Amino acid sequence: MAANGSGATTAVGGTARPVERWGAGGNGGRLLEQVGSWPGVSVVRADCGLGRALAADGRQVLHLHGGDEAEFRLTRPVLERLGEALAGSGRVRVRPGGEWVAIRLDTDSDVALALALTSVAIKATGTVRDAAPCDAASRTG
Repeated sequence: MAANGSGATTAVGGTARPVERWGAGGNGGRLLEQVGSWPGVSVVRADCGLGRALAADGRQVLHLHGGDEAEFRLTRPVLERLGEALAGSGRVRVRPGGEWVAIRLDTDSDVALALALTSVAIKATGTVRDAAPCDAASRTG
């Protein structure tokens, strides 16, 4: 059972594991536990090889690379509409020309924003079939 009693599990190699087995703590762990219990969402290894990811119907929409920072794949069309407002909030880091944004998960309101961005990312990637690398992939390549 997950640390908060939610029973959230991950699916890695066909084996369900409690979320805390990933070593996720703090607000990143809270986010994994909550969103990992949503229908059609699973916690998996990040495609970039760094940390954990949330996948919706097999498409990775959120990466946690440690240090309580989360990256969300919002797609270019969403960022064309919302990128300026997200960047202007001072809470969201938007990389020009990319599909991913990042936020720190320092406070409860950051976690609430992350929940909203996860929902947007799931909706935005619903028809996308290709994998767009996250920012961490470009730092490790």
